[in-house]
Amino acid sequence: MELSIFDLSKHLGVVPDTIERWVRQGKLPVSKTGSNYRFRASELQKWASKHNISLNISDKKVPEKKNEAGIPLSHAVQNGGVYYDLLGEDVKSVLNASLERISKIPKDFKPDLLDRLMEREQALSTGIGNGIAIPHPRVPLGYLNEPLVAVCFLENPVDYQAMDQQPVKVLFLILCPDLKFHLHLLSALSFCLRDKSFVQFLNSCPDPGALIEKIDVLQNLNPL
Repeated sequence: MELSIFDLSKHLGVVPDTIERWVRQGKLPVSKTGSNYRFRASELQKWASKHNISLNISDKKVPEKKNEAGIPLSHAVQNGGVYYDLLGEDVKSVLNASLERISKIPKDFKPDLLDRLMEREQALSTGIGNGIAIPHPRVPLGYLNEPLVAVCFLENPVDYQAMDQQPVKVLFLILCPDLKFHLHLLSALSFCLRDKSFVQFLNSCPDPGALIEKIDVLQNLNPL
């Protein structure tokens, strides 16, 4: 089985330009037929395994697990991590600083992801008010093994064009391999952020254990 640049970009969740750049840099196993690049599935699977990247390019449809989309928000935060004192003077710089801290995003994928996050912000700010933003790309990130939510506390508040015009000091960065995960986690996070005591709790920059414990408590109150 062989894939084109366009096919591979869809499987990985990156733009074709990123695939072409990796080819030029010699970072992907590739063969050339005329003016077209082709990628063998077997070689790509080895490449993905070596770099701990999820890549399912089988012709067979993988059966969906009934509870697959129901990953708890607290588990996604554990996957993504909690980070403090992130520096930046504007939206792009704080997003870049956040991505640099997340080890589960492969280094070569970070520039593409930053572009996708900024594309989303330019369409409509993800600043929801109360000093909080929920940045996320418009498309799933097929290279992730599982969903993650990175919680990033900024060193200085940043103008995020939020709905209430208040500067943002906390980011909940949602990154998922599939849309169904994103919708579930966004719903769970929205439920938590409607709780005024939780928003006040965030102002204290809680340690990861306390934050995850607080989310667990609120999850048990969520009927979804």
